[in-house]
Amino acid sequence: MKKIFTYLSAVSLLTMTACGDGFKTTDNGLKYKIHTTNEGETAKLGDLLDLHMVVLNENDSAFFDSHLTGSPIKLELSEPTFKGGLEEGFAMLRVGDSATFIVPADSFFEKTSQEPFPAFVTKGSKLTFRVKLEKKMSKEDYDNQISSEASKMATDETVGITKYLADNNITAQPLPSGLYYIPVKEGKGAAATPGKTVGVHYTGKLLNGEVFDTSVGRGEPLEFNLGQGMVIPGWEEGISMMKTGGKANLIIPSGLAYGPQGYGNKIPPYSTLIFEVELVSVK
Repeated sequence: MKKIFTYLSAVSLLTMTACGDGFKTTDNGLKYKIHTTNEGETAKLGDLLDLHMVVLNENDSAFFDSHLTGSPIKLELSEPTFKGGLEEGFAMLRVGDSATFIVPADSFFEKTSQEPFPAFVTKGSKLTFRVKLEKKMSKEDYDNQISSEASKMATDETVGITKYLADNNITAQPLPSGLYYIPVKEGKGAAATPGKTVGVHYTGKLLNGEVFDTSVGRGEPLEFNLGQGMVIPGWEEGISMMKTGGKANLIIPSGLAYGPQGYGNKIPPYSTLIFEVELVSVK
């Protein structure tokens, strides 16, 4: 179901005609019924919408319900994917409005969701969407919000690094890149140089001490070709300063790690990473 709602969008409201079952139909063929109407402006193209949505097949069996996920569907209003599509209905809604829209299943899966036709929906049938618009925001306001949040997270990261250094009595100065390289044990073997395959045992932590990954428990070091962009920049720089048998701690700001995107559900955006590393081999 994840991709089904990726492409949902909206267009301006067209002329409506009434149907005998309480539904109305637009000139483009979208069948709809508005249940509650609130004051305010309807959504515009480019707006970001939060919509709670229940989707039913021709047997009135719900196969998607955003309420069960705990959060509404988020989408951007853009041009419709087919004439009389679901998207047209979103343009009718104001914040707080609820409505039901009926669209052809074939067109929806082929044009809108671009997913394989599911077994629990009959080809040639109709899909029913019960929708409530919870929130809308202009693209400009959304971009400004994201920029403001990013600025705050970047500031918080700098504060977090300063506190971590103070709390752990670390006096090392950052390298020009921003990386903190703290030697623990000097290596006596071959140096790690670009083009060599290196084997590294590591434990990665967040500033709060939470371990997000380690090779130690797996019993095998991570091997990679140094200088080929196979690891984050902070690793490229830090490991290249080591010799076989050496150990070091790397404090890697997010700009040398996973940046504003973070990584998966373990590394949040703008996360400074702490790595305890040991260079076990250079080939």
